[in-house]
Amino acid sequence: MSECPVLASRGWTAYINAMPGPGAKPTLNISGEVDLPTPGFKVELIAGPADRMMPPGQRFSLVATGPEGMVAQVVTATPVTYSAEAMSQQYRNVTIGCGGKVLAQITDIKTAH
Repeated sequence: MSECPVLASRGWTAYINAMPGPGAKPTLNISGEVDLPTPGFKVELIAGPADRMMPPGQRFSLVATGPEGMVAQVVTATPVTYSAEAMSQQYRNVTIGCGGKVLAQITDIKTAH
């Protein structure tokens, strides 16, 4: 496992948009904020496995790619967002991990109808 550069995280939420528009499937939307050691990081949430419980819990990995070249060493709050087709109509929980540690476990996942 690679080391996670996240110094702190907060404000994690998740919801299912069950009315995304004509012909579109429901989407799972996740957002939060992480503190990184410098500006210029690119962050992405990668969907991982879901368990077999009903409703399921799903894991996500936060991947943070550092900037190139010289940058100021200043802690930088960076927003993190994810939106993709939901694999289920409901979720028991969503777990956000980074470098082998859990940043957040979201259990209050509403559905917007």
